[in-house]
Amino acid sequence: MDRKELIRELQESHLEIEPGQDVGIGAFRPEDALGVALAYHEAYGDAFPLEYVYDPAEIARRNASGDLHTVVARTPRGEVVGLFGLFRPAPNPDVYEAGQLIVRKSYRKRNVATALSEEALDNLPVRLGLPVMICEALTNNVASQHLSEVKGMTFTGLEVECMPSLASAKADGPARNISLLLMFKVFDKSARAVHLPEAYRSFCQAAYAEMNLPRTVLPGASPAGDTVAASPFVLPEIGLVRQTVQRCGRDLGELVTASEAMAGDRGMVQMFLNLGDPAAPRVVEDLRDRGYFFSGLLPCWFGADGLAMQKVGREPDWGAVQVCSAKAEAVRGLVQEDFERAWKGGRS
Repeated sequence: MDRKELIRELQESHLEIEPGQDVGIGAFRPEDALGVALAYHEAYGDAFPLEYVYDPAEIARRNASGDLHTVVARTPRGEVVGLFGLFRPAPNPDVYEAGQLIVRKSYRKRNVATALSEEALDNLPVRLGLPVMICEALTNNVASQHLSEVKGMTFTGLEVECMPSLASAKADGPARNISLLLMFKVFDKSARAVHLPEAYRSFCQAAYAEMNLPRTVLPGASPAGDTVAASPFVLPEIGLVRQTVQRCGRDLGELVTASEAMAGDRGMVQMFLNLGDPAAPRVVEDLRDRGYFFSGLLPCWFGADGLAMQKVGREPDWGAVQVCSAKAEAVRGLVQEDFERAWKGGRS
């Protein structure tokens, strides 16, 4: 079924949940799937960028496969009133993203979100033995940033205006997209080799020190051979194109040019590069020449670490980026400064 059909079925399945019931927290059960989809629909309407969240059968399948681990808040009648998910966002299947915290409107302000977060961020990773966790924390408020920082996650970057906003358009133009702070918690302390771009070496090494990650920095090399990249992730409604590049070849410029054309003049291109690839530092310098700026360090993203670069078609609304702490502010400041360098066409 397509999105419209899935939404129609959810609308037909909608049932009011009596407020004030006791709430229990537990792992996903197949019979929760419809309630999970209904919770997404209440929170996001039909605008959530990933279609599977409206499909109960696909939600159940992903939980069964291990690609998704959903923690559910439910009433004694089995009605789903909240959820928090851990899902795989990266080429490395050991990386899990914590996100999509939802509590139904009639059950907010009852500590349901806190109970879900404790189970998803404290208990579940230990029980499953997860090596790496990432959170893309919202910046239109600081709640998810603060919660993740308290749970020991480290700020490693900022993706500017990459998430569609549900806000109505302003009188002077369309609503701006939401920026996301990248946060990581790495349980796997294995030593790894990285090829760090000089421009971001000090930031990356400070982040490694904060996370107690042993890394050996090796020299870079010129790109060779053909580029190896996954199929792009595209959000056409906001012009977002994300390329995940396993190996940078001599033809990478062609991929970059095609990505920029796909994004359009007002769109955004993200390039996720493998720091295990000796060509990464040279490619980062080339991207900086093309107007790209720093987005974030991605520990263990490819097995090896990754680095994200980004390019936008208009200046971000920096005033809309709310941060919860000095560490988050330092990341926001670094990204803004690097944007200004790229926007002016200069080099730092």
